[in-house]
Amino acid sequence: MKRVAVVVAAVVGVVVLAVGGRVLAGDLETGAGGDAGAGVGGARGGGSGTPPVAEAAVDPAAPGWRWESYGVVKVQVPDTWADSTYTHLWSCGDRKGPDGANRTPLVGRPWRGPTLMMACPPTPPLAERVPHLWFGEFEAEPGITRFDHGWVSEVRVVAGVPLTVFSDDAALRRRILDSAERMGGTDPHGCSVARPAVLGDGKRPTGPGLAAIGEVTSIRVCAYSHGTPREPAGFQAGLLISGETARGLGDALRAAPPGVGPTVGASNCEHDAQRDDLLVTVHGRTGVQAVVVRYATCRSNGTDDGITLRRLTKATMVPLAKVLYAKYAPLPVLDDLGAR
Repeated sequence: MKRVAVVVAAVVGVVVLAVGGRVLAGDLETGAGGDAGAGVGGARGGGSGTPPVAEAAVDPAAPGWRWESYGVVKVQVPDTWADSTYTHLWSCGDRKGPDGANRTPLVGRPWRGPTLMMACPPTPPLAERVPHLWFGEFEAEPGITRFDHGWVSEVRVVAGVPLTVFSDDAALRRRILDSAERMGGTDPHGCSVARPAVLGDGKRPTGPGLAAIGEVTSIRVCAYSHGTPREPAGFQAGLLISGETARGLGDALRAAPPGVGPTVGASNCEHDAQRDDLLVTVHGRTGVQAVVVRYATCRSNGTDDGITLRRLTKATMVPLAKVLYAKYAPLPVLDDLGAR
């Protein structure tokens, strides 16, 4: 995995594209459904007369905590920690995030794109430090590195994935790392750990379509890297939302105009090595439908429920961006949609 910096990368002119698992509005649930990211939708309960309901939690996190997952590993973090990305630039320090707000503790996944080559200190200045969990830190070796004022960086490797926790709270650091474990076929949110075949270019989901599943009760979002011959596709993050957030997003997905787009500018569209795709599984009161969301291609951006191709809109991408990024969503497509 390439060395990658917190969304501070945006401050130095690097556009960051990655995904996290934080819900800012509505309810976050950690549960796995029977369709588990398979990319196939269909009616449920038709013969029995029992309508589908919002997915139930089968692997709940401790109160005040949530599951984060990446690759084949899951780990619990405090629910106040925000999702982000990181590169080697994280330690250059910046008390403010790209949105101007004070930084909060972070959960970072590797940024797979280019970054500036510049030297940074081992840690940020004391006043600018926030705790973090990094997934997959490049060349990280198991062990403990101690810094001033009680700050410590500890690395454990779980199922081949390095986990780095930086904190001045030893008990918190141990609790996070002790919770880490290898996942089976799905993550705690019900996402398949393997990239579903339906995300392949030219593939389409099956099922009755979004118009046929009734009122939306919950939506699961699963994110995967596109993959290249040198770096296979991998699971990036998963989440499950319900309540008004899910209903609003479901309405927006249905209301988007038919077609494909926007076609992002050549300077923004992502190479396959930097591209992520979403599989969105929408649970309604009368059925379930998978929706493929592509937002980082040069030609085929949009949503697809297997019945209708629809364009990306502010109403679809802004909510998705806000649940995938806790504070700042550095997605080039938002610029093309006039959402920033």
